[in-house]
Order: sequence, then C-alpha cells, then structure tokens
Amino acid sequence: MFYEIVRRVLRPLCYILFWPVIAGRENIPATGPVILAGNHLGSGETFLLVAMQDRHATFPVKRELFTSKTPWHRLFGWILKSLGQVPMDRTGGRDSVDALASMRDVLAAGGLVAILPEGHRSPDGRLYRGRTGVARLALSTDALVVPFGCFRTRFVWRWLPFPWLFRPEIRIGEGFHFPEEVRRAFLDAPGRDEAAVVLREATDEVMRHVQAITGQEMVDEFSYHPRRAPHHGHSGPA
Repeated sequence: MFYEIVRRVLRPLCYILFWPVIAGRENIPATGPVILAGNHLGSGETFLLVAMQDRHATFPVKRELFTSKTPWHRLFGWILKSLGQVPMDRTGGRDSVDALASMRDVLAAGGLVAILPEGHRSPDGRLYRGRTGVARLALSTDALVVPFGCFRTRFVWRWLPFPWLFRPEIRIGEGFHFPEEVRRAFLDAPGRDEAAVVLREATDEVMRHVQAITGQEMVDEFSYHPRRAPHHGHSGPA
C-alpha cells in the first residue's frame, strides 16, 4: 500500500518537474517474474522506474543508504525499507548473498526485480562490465529478462543554481529468457569455476541487450572497484 501511494505521488511530480520520456512500457508483462536490467548513469533511474511503470519494483540499494547515522539518511533508509527495497553490499560478502536471496524470493513469488548490473554509475557515460548477480537470478529462476536503457538520468548543473534532470528518458526493450541449455549448464555445473564461466557469459549477454538500446561504447572492466577511485567524466549519452 505504501509503495502504491508513493508511486501515485511520484508519477505526476516527475512529469511536472522533469518531463520524462518512457518508451516500451508495454514490454513489461503485467504478471509473472521479471528482471528489469539496464545501464546506470545517475540517481534518476530508480525513482523514475518506480514512478513510470505500473508494477512494484524491488531494487538492490547500496547498503550505505540503510546504515548512515545522519537523521536524513535514517529517514531515507526507513522509506527504502518501507518500499520493500533490499540493501546490497557492492563489495560482495554476506550482505550480497542475502540480497540475492531476497530478490530470488521476490521472483519466486512472481514479482519484479530491477537491477543495474554495472553496480555503480558509469563515470564517463560508457557501458561497463556487469556484475553477475543479474545472471545468477535469471538462470536460477527462469525469470523474463527485460533490458532497458536510460538517457539523461544523472542530475547535472546547467542554468539553474542546483543540479537537475533535463528530459530524462527510459527505453524498455523486448524481454527474453535464457535457453534451457544455458540454465542447465549453470544449475548442473560441476564446480564454482564452471558456474562462474556460465554466469560471466550470461551477464555479458544481458549487457549486450542493454547496449543495443543505448548505443553506448562498451568497456570490458568494472565501473567501480573499492580499491580504485572513480574517474569523473561527462554525464552520459544524450
């Protein structure tokens, strides 16, 4: 109920404030397990996907937003929990495993999960290597994978005295299932190394579907590494 109230408030606000464009909304089926997977340019993608499509979307959200001690972040963390969002440790570990398990439960119940496989916003507008959690979920549940592409979803400074979204756009592509032989190769893999190879190939396939929508240059490395400071560049494809 709280999620629906928030969605109904957000949608008209988004139209009034940002004039967003969303195309291909009909490619999201009304029922059944769905994984929305797309690129990550800025903070606009999450609330736009909540506001601009009709199904309840569960996101993995960086753990820091749930654990910060400032009053503002405590309030924001409470809102995220109330909306059913899942904390995710982007460096891996137990929290990442628990987050994937929670999202697998959502899919098993016929719900919709939205994932930004890059794990961190692109530092320069290119499309970076995806984390394999999206493939693990897809191959273990046989959920429909629906790729999407985001444009102009990073808050930027222009003529206003504060950052703003200028005509953000989301394009939703046609969904696909991984072939049964790919699922079996993962589920019946004799060891972790063999399973990792299948997950990597499946994740790269998801990212190719995303790239077909966005037209971004693909980069065969991760956009974020905890030991490496991010490089800051332009705000992504227009």
